[in-house]
Amino acid sequence: MNQIIINVDKFQTRAALLEDGKASEIFIERDDEKKVNGSIFKGRVANVLPGMESAFVDIGLEKNAFLYVKDLREFEERYLDGIENSERPIEDILNVGDEVVVQILKDPRGSKGARVTTHYTIPGKYLVLMPNNDYVAISQKIKSSAERGRLEKLLTDIKPDTMGVIIRTAAEGKSELHFEREVEYLVKKWNEIESRITSAKAGETLYSDNELVMTVVRDIFSSKVDELIIDDEEKYWQILDYVSAFSENSLKTKIKLYDEEEPIFDAYGVSKQIDEALNEEVRLDCGGSVVIQRTEALVSIDINTGKNTGSMNLDSTVLETNLEAAWEIPRQLRLRNLSGIIIIDFIDMKSEEDKQKVLKELEKTLKRDRIKNNIIHFTDLGLVEMTRKRVGKTLSHYFQQECPLCQGTGKIKSKEAVSLEIISEIKNVATDRDISKVKLKLAKELSTFFKEVYREFMEVYLKSKRKKLVIEVDSSKEKNEYEIILEV
Repeated sequence: MNQIIINVDKFQTRAALLEDGKASEIFIERDDEKKVNGSIFKGRVANVLPGMESAFVDIGLEKNAFLYVKDLREFEERYLDGIENSERPIEDILNVGDEVVVQILKDPRGSKGARVTTHYTIPGKYLVLMPNNDYVAISQKIKSSAERGRLEKLLTDIKPDTMGVIIRTAAEGKSELHFEREVEYLVKKWNEIESRITSAKAGETLYSDNELVMTVVRDIFSSKVDELIIDDEEKYWQILDYVSAFSENSLKTKIKLYDEEEPIFDAYGVSKQIDEALNEEVRLDCGGSVVIQRTEALVSIDINTGKNTGSMNLDSTVLETNLEAAWEIPRQLRLRNLSGIIIIDFIDMKSEEDKQKVLKELEKTLKRDRIKNNIIHFTDLGLVEMTRKRVGKTLSHYFQQECPLCQGTGKIKSKEAVSLEIISEIKNVATDRDISKVKLKLAKELSTFFKEVYREFMEVYLKSKRKKLVIEVDSSKEKNEYEIILEV
């Protein structure tokens, strides 16, 4: 059973896709962190970089957006001088201060600004409108050649001659009426955007992609979903109106309003599953485990047999654990929204047949992922290398922050290392004749360790320098924090 659970409150909107009770995707939109991916802005060129064939564009966000020359061609052809298939360098197209309309391809991330383009797209439930193109593209997930041909013919006849469309996976099996209504809606929306271009000021938003609730309804809610349950009445009626306009009436019966006292994410077990997804280790039903670690360069995934001792031989135990891991890993990638280069270290398998079974299970489960991914192969070291496209923020972004003590390393200095550091600092100042007392203010655990191991040594040392040692516990300090106070 597939369910969509939506929670709306004053500070954030959250949605979860459950597959047989297990969370596979989590979507979060907070009021102080609105999504900008897909939005169209009128920007002003802040800097042109000939050597990088790109420009920085001020679109009113904290950091300037990055525009490649290849992403500028359509704007050049339609709105600048009409040259088609131009290969002019970017410095011949844009100057500092020029105004350009851009759409965000990738959200700002870390120290990087947004990646923008002039290849505009306006998404609908079944189609994506391309205002500056005139061809029809079809989702690769639609496999039937007969269906692809039917859809291409339908949309070639329906779409405006000067515009193009991408036929989404959800369009499979849909009638001409669905497409006529959506093309009319999307063209109208683009005309509204284009009419504002001249009068808009630089930095102004011309179009924002739908907020989270309607995006989830548009992109995920389909005949494959058995229930959509939401705890906000206003949004509930909005969903009904949207479905009435663009989808089958049968979907309306699947939409339910939740009005119980218990928070909806708690009632459906989503909160607990989010907490579990923030841990590095995932326990498998067979007794094995999957350890997922994210680094700057890649995502590392390691599989262990753990408590799975098996009931037959070692090869069978290993295969059982690897197969379950191959099913669980794609769910965890979707749930945590991990992307980029992903390296999976399955437990070593001697049989080539067993390796292929594991790869097939991994490929089959990855097909459920809406985000583009690609398995490269088993490397010579026996690792599986794959990639997943970066879309949005990771789950941990919304629930975790860097540890102030370890700065993201996952480790802090040992009590021994900190104690020796304290001794070294004291020795550096002990020769000062004006100092009569050295006071140490230590975190409780560090204080206990220092007194047991080094107190006697330091008291003797400082006494030889005619100085006194005082050790105090400071409850405001954490772990291995300390302060040295020198008194005359």
